[in-house]
Amino acid sequence: MEDMEEMTIGMCMDFIYEYIENSKPEKEKKVRVRKATQADFDNF
Repeated sequence: MEDMEEMTIGMCMDFIYEYIENSKPEKEKKVRVRKATQADFDNF
């Protein structure tokens, strides 16, 4: 783990988000993954 003095604000926000997500009970977690479609690749 990095020292807080060396972390950027974005890194701090990511750390907090991960902590909150990992603290939720398993039944509250939602799956956010979906298969990419051809339209997704075309937009990329």
